[in-house]
Amino acid sequence: MEAKLAGQKTFLTLLKESDIQTIDNWSCDPLLCNTYHNCDSLKEQYLKSYIESQEDNFAIYLINTMDNIVIGRLSIDISYDEDCAGIDMVIAEKVYTGKGYGKDALKTIIKYCFEELRLNCIKMIFKEDNMRAEYCCWACGLKEDKYYLSEDRFKNTSGMVIYKRDYIG
Repeated sequence: MEAKLAGQKTFLTLLKESDIQTIDNWSCDPLLCNTYHNCDSLKEQYLKSYIESQEDNFAIYLINTMDNIVIGRLSIDISYDEDCAGIDMVIAEKVYTGKGYGKDALKTIIKYCFEELRLNCIKMIFKEDNMRAEYCCWACGLKEDKYYLSEDRFKNTSGMVIYKRDYIG
């Protein structure tokens, strides 16, 4: 996976061990955990296990503003059998929500998946009542995934998808 991906308002950098404490602090925020479906993925133990494993098909990126402020995290889980990537994203610093940073980060990773990794589809899961996440997905070209079935650990979630044939860059 690329170490750094740049968008218009954000750039994505691979998670390093020195970044773990920043993200772990977000997992303690009750307001964030009310709107984000996967708060366990922000905890120190999960992040350390990721750093130790370094799988080829999974990566965690930090979402940074152009002035190098860490505002969120984005993970990509690639299924080469399905030729598809699952994206999980959160803008954790509330000052930066609703300002286009999440949309820019999502567009950046979509471009990377389709143009560099040559994948066929990208899927994203979010809490059903998270209107910001749903709007962000719509703005980036994702549509409702009619075949999405929520797993037990992700109850009350919705799924959206974009296929390469629908991607316009």
